[in-house]
Amino acid sequence: MLWVDAESPTAKELADLKSRFDLDEYAIEDVVHRNQRPKLEEYGKNVFAVIHVPDVRSHKSGIIELFVFFQKNWIITIHSDDSELIHSMDSRIRARGLAPLTTAPSPDLFFYVFLDFAVDAYYPILDEVEERLEDLDKQAITTFKTRVRRMENVVSIVTTIGGVRRKLMNLRRSLTPTRDMLGMVMRGAVPFVADSNLRSFRDVYDHSFQLLETIDNDRDRTSDVRDLYISLHSASTDNTIKVLTLVATIFLPLTLLAGIYGMNFSPGFFQPGSGDPLGFYVMILAMVIIALGLVYWSKRSGWI
Repeated sequence: MLWVDAESPTAKELADLKSRFDLDEYAIEDVVHRNQRPKLEEYGKNVFAVIHVPDVRSHKSGIIELFVFFQKNWIITIHSDDSELIHSMDSRIRARGLAPLTTAPSPDLFFYVFLDFAVDAYYPILDEVEERLEDLDKQAITTFKTRVRRMENVVSIVTTIGGVRRKLMNLRRSLTPTRDMLGMVMRGAVPFVADSNLRSFRDVYDHSFQLLETIDNDRDRTSDVRDLYISLHSASTDNTIKVLTLVATIFLPLTLLAGIYGMNFSPGFFQPGSGDPLGFYVMILAMVIIALGLVYWSKRSGWI
């Protein structure tokens, strides 16, 4: 059995592979253009598959496209980036072949191992997402106990949650067609895959279902965490409005009295200092100080 791995092949090298192994022209065109969804296609003499492999090393949910051609006695893998999957597969083959699966390597079992590595690569990314959601959930109460820069913190956290949701959607967009591809293999619709090896593919198929359920649960959890922050922010805003309404209500009758009696300063028992020529300016200064004090108090409380 022959395994050919091509990293960032040139046009001449692709043409050489096409002529030597009689690869389909449309499949080679997909390899050249890239940005393909995971899929599995039969071209008579061989099978062409596109596998999405999450790049665990970058922790950014980067997806590496792995193009696979296989037949009954050879398999070809093509990729543009340095792939951890290829290195792991190479180390395993050199150390112990495909044991304990079989002592006689076959292309369909190679294809199974590639799918197994690709699907398992989703687990550490989803574990990281779950830890991040757990931290955001714990930060909710702490964020609203601290009034300083509350709005900036809420905006930052909601933006973070949006990034997590986009990461989950990208993972789901890659994993769903991978599950469908595994379903085709399980139905026996893919040539060069022995019936005796379908049990191995069933394990990867179950893992893909489990991962999709985890992604859906995490996506629902992001909505719950986002709604929690929005609800707490609304409750905090309502409390601020309540306090300000109370202050306005207290000063309303005072403002009414000041409006009725005016600010005509003249000496009197209830108007100490009103006979002073600077009394009016002292009153204006007192109003300005009170206004600035209220503004400072509101800012320190995190209301404005």
